[in-house]
Amino acid sequence: MRTAQRKAFEVAERERLLLRTALDVIARDGLHQLTLGRLAQEAGYSKGTVYNHFTCREDLLVELATESTRRQSRTFQAVADLPWSGVRALYGLAFAAMRHAETQPALFESSVTALTDAVAAAASGERLERRFLVDGQIAQIVASVARRTLREGDFSHPTLPAEVAADALRSAVLGYAVTHLLSRRFQWGDARARDSRPAVTSALVHGLGWPRLGAAELAEVQRAVEELIP
Repeated sequence: MRTAQRKAFEVAERERLLLRTALDVIARDGLHQLTLGRLAQEAGYSKGTVYNHFTCREDLLVELATESTRRQSRTFQAVADLPWSGVRALYGLAFAAMRHAETQPALFESSVTALTDAVAAAASGERLERRFLVDGQIAQIVASVARRTLREGDFSHPTLPAEVAADALRSAVLGYAVTHLLSRRFQWGDARARDSRPAVTSALVHGLGWPRLGAAELAEVQRAVEELIP
């Protein structure tokens, strides 16, 4: 391996280690305890080394958000590729978004925080551009599934186009994940939230113009998604 390639590999490996360490800090002590100084201490690097990767805490948050979105994108594509109808795939995407929040709470919390204008104003343009590119991939997957339901004749909203309804569904699922899955301190953040997830998902999807799935179909879709995201 050439010297330049080896150096680039080492830099990438170090950044992956820093991201894993950041997630450990969030999971153990909370997002508010994550600073670049704390990250350097936990990872065993100097502050200067950490600042060579992330110029500010906001850069770190955006990179964690990008990793969160990247993982979701892979799962969303896997759901979209299953031999399902468009409607089943749409329900699968909603379940997959909730499942990601449930199984990767530190990443999910970082991604929600990184949506704020304050973070975007301080983060580097390069980091933000990568985040936007990956988020665009998810938007394309969701839009393609919405268009499939339209071709299959399974969408019928009196005023909303299918892609607008799909965007509204993404926002609704995000809100549900924040209020029900992000924090156990909320009164609704318990096992009952998981039990009610199929009914909530069905209400969201149906209310935006797609057919309801029966209980057995919903359970089958949910099981398939949980196998993709163990």
